[in-house]
Amino acid sequence: MLAAITAVLGIIATLCAWFLNPKRRLYAELDVIYKELEEWYVKRDTALANNDSDGLSVATAAIVRLCEDKARILERLAAGV
Repeated sequence: MLAAITAVLGIIATLCAWFLNPKRRLYAELDVIYKELEEWYVKRDTALANNDSDGLSVATAAIVRLCEDKARILERLAAGV
């Protein structure tokens, strides 16, 4: 009986550590940023091909913002969160 209680407590502790891990959340944010960057790079390339200066401005601004967010998150990861 004691072994079962210990096993259940170990599983609960592992799950809590997994869901509360701040690095896991930062890596998830980075994944979202990289996906958004890919989409904006395609939009930028399309705007360049179509000679659309307004679309190019919007895409470039979004890319710059996402790169700044990415740099901020990478700094937090390097600092150990």
